[in-house]
Amino acid sequence: MATTATSLFGTQVDLNPTAEKDGYEVGHGHIFMKKTFHKPTFCHHCTDMLWGLIGQGFICEVCNFVSHERCLENVISPCSSIASNLIKDPIAHTWGEPDRFKKKFCNVCRRSLGDSLAVRCEVCEYYSHAACLDFVVSDCRKISCYDPNKKDTSSQVVLHHWREGNLPTNAKCYVCKKTCATTECIASMRCVWCGVTAHTGCYRSITPECNYGPLREIFSIPNTVSMPKTNYSVKSISKSAGDPLPVHHGLSFFYAPPDRTSSVPSTTSTTSTTTTSYSACSSPRSSTDGSLTPRLKRTTLNNISNFWHGVTNIFNHKKHEATVEEDEYNEPGSDGAVIRLFDGNLSFKRRVSRTISVPKDAQTHQLLEAALKAYQISEDARSYYLAEITEAGSHLHERRLKAGEHSSNLGKNNRDGRPPSLFLRYEEKDLKRGTIRVYPGTLRVPVAYKSISINNFISVEEVIEMALHKFGLEDEDPEDYNLVEVLLDKGVQERIMDREECPWPQLVEARRNSLRKMKQTRYYLRKIKEKRHERSQMYVGNLPINLSDHRYKQIIQKHLIDVPFSIDVIYAQNGAAILVFDDVDAATSAYYILKEASVDDKQLVVLFVPEIHTERMDEDSCPLLVFVNVKSGGCQGVDLISSIKKLVNPHQVFDLDQGGPLPGLHVFSKLKQYRILICGGDGTVGWVLSLLDDMCQESVCSRPPIAILPLGTGNDLARCLKWGGGYEYGDDIYPILRAIVDAEEIKLDRWTVIFEPDGKLVECDNRSNSSTSSSGNDDMPNMFVMNNYFGIGIDADVCLAFHMKRVENPEKFQSRIYNKGVYFKVSVRKMMQRERRSCKDLFRDLKVEVDGQKLELPQLEGLVLLNIGSWGSGADIWGQDDDGSGRWKRSSPSDGLLEVIGLTGIVHMGQIQSGLRTGVRLAQGSHIRIWMNSDMPVQVDGEPWMQLAGQVVITRSALQATMLKKTKIQRRNTDPQIHC
Repeated sequence: MATTATSLFGTQVDLNPTAEKDGYEVGHGHIFMKKTFHKPTFCHHCTDMLWGLIGQGFICEVCNFVSHERCLENVISPCSSIASNLIKDPIAHTWGEPDRFKKKFCNVCRRSLGDSLAVRCEVCEYYSHAACLDFVVSDCRKISCYDPNKKDTSSQVVLHHWREGNLPTNAKCYVCKKTCATTECIASMRCVWCGVTAHTGCYRSITPECNYGPLREIFSIPNTVSMPKTNYSVKSISKSAGDPLPVHHGLSFFYAPPDRTSSVPSTTSTTSTTTTSYSACSSPRSSTDGSLTPRLKRTTLNNISNFWHGVTNIFNHKKHEATVEEDEYNEPGSDGAVIRLFDGNLSFKRRVSRTISVPKDAQTHQLLEAALKAYQISEDARSYYLAEITEAGSHLHERRLKAGEHSSNLGKNNRDGRPPSLFLRYEEKDLKRGTIRVYPGTLRVPVAYKSISINNFISVEEVIEMALHKFGLEDEDPEDYNLVEVLLDKGVQERIMDREECPWPQLVEARRNSLRKMKQTRYYLRKIKEKRHERSQMYVGNLPINLSDHRYKQIIQKHLIDVPFSIDVIYAQNGAAILVFDDVDAATSAYYILKEASVDDKQLVVLFVPEIHTERMDEDSCPLLVFVNVKSGGCQGVDLISSIKKLVNPHQVFDLDQGGPLPGLHVFSKLKQYRILICGGDGTVGWVLSLLDDMCQESVCSRPPIAILPLGTGNDLARCLKWGGGYEYGDDIYPILRAIVDAEEIKLDRWTVIFEPDGKLVECDNRSNSSTSSSGNDDMPNMFVMNNYFGIGIDADVCLAFHMKRVENPEKFQSRIYNKGVYFKVSVRKMMQRERRSCKDLFRDLKVEVDGQKLELPQLEGLVLLNIGSWGSGADIWGQDDDGSGRWKRSSPSDGLLEVIGLTGIVHMGQIQSGLRTGVRLAQGSHIRIWMNSDMPVQVDGEPWMQLAGQVVITRSALQATMLKKTKIQRRNTDPQIHC
């Protein structure tokens, strides 16, 4: 039973009350030394060059921060050794795919990423080398922080979230209006919410409150969004160990941290060896402490371990293929010695080491300084020592290095020629007592943390009492609070501790296993009765379509036998359902079960989706829903997703390759108003519009306005709405999002196209909203919804030939220019086959009726029914000028009329594309019938096929779409923008 540390007044008190008073880190934590630089070097504070021949400036021994002597007193950027201690609420980063980032700098070691592989956070643009991943500061921006305990959020203040360095090249300081961007070093600050930039010496004069900047109108405020409290990407940790490039997309997911155990080979005592016991010490857990079930925990932890080992292996493998970047500030001599360092028993067991290069005559104190720098420890070197590791079969010998011992004496017993290995150990002066930091978490107290002195016998319950006393909450009942252990190791892992646990013995054992992990362990005080939102929404797709609700529940229950869940919404037309879980552990378990499940030989599509709480939104709030088709046109969607996530809440961005538009439309279905940005081609726009038709009854806002960022090949609808002919890699996304705020809403007519192969007379209902072809009954006509244009004949024939080539070799069609080149070759080939053209007698095989009047066709090879003012990648096929007869009206996407246009052949199409001619104007009408006497190639919005002989009916649909048309920008404002 733990003993109680009680004062004379019967209140739990700190055993060392004078240890710390304010609970804040003092100073920047750098350890500067004067340095002579042999290449052009720039100050990380003022960005000016360091001038002189010798001793030009100072450099931090831990994080490589470089400074002028005149700037030392003004340095405010914290050293990486203490940066983690400054975070009150740690948030794990969401790492993207390892890549090479030109002209970027590591936020940990402050060195250039150069040509080496590195990772970048997709949410806050935090960059890191592979070797620096262990020291990453988990200070990502919090993109979902809905709190059910806070009823009134109108007075909630949001502060700027500053990120140092890697600014856009055109960045200007908001305070002094001067350029603050630099490509020579990591310097200056940028708010990851509103995008305002400032010099390091200027940013503190900016008002600390942030209002999300000019994009606030389309921004989804984090306190209105909820996701389960999680720490690792579900998509990432579910990947197998053999996956070559793990990617963090989207959302982090919670798991219980691993027990701190080690099983290193037993040690043998000799005359010159310190005998050490490597016994395991596991943290006690109860079945109700919030940890995962044993089966799930093993699966999750193994997957996470595989992920991080996979990342390490990727970088180690690539390191031999690429030129290793030289040390910019510390260049070891050619006669140096290479030494492997381990920070504890667990790191040695897993062979996770760090390598240092030192002179061969380096003494013990120099080795110790290099080791502390390698692990970014800025504490007093006298608190640590080094021990040489020698393996003899299954035995391990550990010998403490003596003062003045040279590095040349190390590794003499290594017969296989391996470099010497050393343990970095903490000087265990007093194993019975020590100090821990307790953070208040969501408690409203005026300090960031408080230090609590404890010993081997003080339990969690007593730590809670002492922490409440330190925070000035003596009147609170300790039974209403939990102590949460948080480990900032490659993410944020947390565990609710049992009240009878004694934290200090666990920390002592953790320090023997890994110094780094022990330093990344902190404790939070959390109120038990505090209501936490753990409701989780999961999208499950690829289910059979058009079943009953009961049947869908049976299918899902068959897989989730012991997992409690409920079904929120069923989309029978799309074969999808939204599951709801009230417990995070149940949601995690269901994810892994359904991820491996299949129905009717189809693998299920499973992903977590956020939940937007409309009661917390402002009345005039109109957030932006973003869809990105990564396969459109030049396949630029992957880079585009990352760029957009930096400017809006990442929960607003959905990859259409993961479940299509339905998950995103469901998330926004309860909003009174919102906008949509579709990043893709015309086919992608039609896809989203068809899903909106299906969901119009379930959604509060059935017709949200839609903007287009063109990624396809033709992009005719985007051209018509002034969004351009195609997005190019490297284009700035911010002006596009800003233009959406000021865009004009217009209506887009949509048309129902019905095919009747038998030639039967069809009475068309103009209220039909079907968006897919009917294939279940041969007697029913095929029905489509047209947005742009409908073609019969030569243009559809060329489109069909192009489509067949793309189906045969889809991997070749990765570029918009290549696509157009293939289209040109197909057109030339069709033109050369004059005698064998299938459309040369088209005008004889067609009978056309417009608004009940028969149309006399001239000699044509193609017929186009146009709804918008752009065709064939921007060509004006109808023309803007009137012929003087007053017969024709100007084309408009909302006039309720279709333009009927004729094409005389391939040459005519080429002349239209080059702007030399327009098409042959035939008619304008709202109800068109076409009789085909033979099979002909047709296309609807660029989707071609061979249509059997029969009848085609085109009539106006009642389902108009609301589109956003880009307005002209009056002037360009280059000044930095901020809303405070």
